[in-house]
Amino acid sequence: MPRITRATLATHANDLGGKLWNPAIRWTVKHAVFVVLEDDAGNTGLGECWCFDTAPEALLAFLRTEVLPHFEGVDLAHVEGITNRLIDRATLTARHGILTSALAGIDLAVWDLRSQQDGLPLWRKLNANGSGTTSLYASGGLYGQDKTVHDLAREMAGFAAQGFGLSKMKIGGLSMDEDLARVHAALAAMPADAKLIVDGVYSYSAQEARQIYEALPEGRIEAFQSPVKAFDFAGMAELSRAGVPVMALEAEYRREVHAMLVHEAQIAFLQTAPIASGGVTGVRALADLCSGTRTRLSLEVSSTGVALMAACHIAAAEPLVAHVEYHSVHQVYFKEFGLGPGFDPRTFTLPGSPGLGVSLPEPELSAANYGNAPAAFQEPQKRP
Repeated sequence: MPRITRATLATHANDLGGKLWNPAIRWTVKHAVFVVLEDDAGNTGLGECWCFDTAPEALLAFLRTEVLPHFEGVDLAHVEGITNRLIDRATLTARHGILTSALAGIDLAVWDLRSQQDGLPLWRKLNANGSGTTSLYASGGLYGQDKTVHDLAREMAGFAAQGFGLSKMKIGGLSMDEDLARVHAALAAMPADAKLIVDGVYSYSAQEARQIYEALPEGRIEAFQSPVKAFDFAGMAELSRAGVPVMALEAEYRREVHAMLVHEAQIAFLQTAPIASGGVTGVRALADLCSGTRTRLSLEVSSTGVALMAACHIAAAEPLVAHVEYHSVHQVYFKEFGLGPGFDPRTFTLPGSPGLGVSLPEPELSAANYGNAPAAFQEPQKRP
């Protein structure tokens, strides 16, 4: 098994101009952080980390000093052992969230390398009997500067015309009546068989969310994403019992929270971003958690084409993944990867080349600095 010989970091800043927003965030600049791993067989693996920060420097520094040094020279077969030890160590360091984001990028790059070693596309490396196909939904419907209800309806109709049978829009930023009017306008502009995901961005009480759902046409709403506060498990359980198809929570990484969402709240869709929840390994663990329950997985993507390609490979291998988000705003490298203008979800096929099938186009790379961290763990002395 090859060893990791070099780790490099790359970043990208996408200027969104502050013209679009949801109830939680006005999009100005969206940063992306990538991990590039090289092995002694001459292969290069690519991964991406979750980065919703104002600037990427904190995540980059954490990767350079606290994470990447532990993987230098490591056999690809031993990566999971290092990962588990870092997670165990986070009990004392209290860095669980940023660690999971960092490890997600490494995990995706490692699986890219493993697939290349076997000469297989990533999805086939993960599951030789996988479907090889991905169900994508169009994600948009944000609030915008001078954006009218007519503009929204035209946007959602455009998704359907592009070939998306499922789309997503935001609510929770206006009064309930105003947002219901927006949803009705969107549905009226879409074909009768097209469905919608409404994303409340944690804006409502359970009672309000149920009122909204019951005011919408039966059979047209695929899911109600983040209808209540992220910690309101009782509210999500109440909504699930009432027949509301709850989807939650895109950036959550804690396995105990995932277990509560699946077994106690019994949500319809456990939404997770592979780049936030541990990469391929993290999503596979969530699939195991959902197996035998009413909950299916939905993969969140709101950054770049790297994250989208990774999510599509995972979905093509894992039967429990219901759909993958195709974002209409966050489209870094979409054009370069054949995902941009003219993209048709009905004819989309994953690259047949080994691994992830994509690489960063002329990235601005910054070499990882190992000077401030140990090359490996110092094992504590054990009590006899």
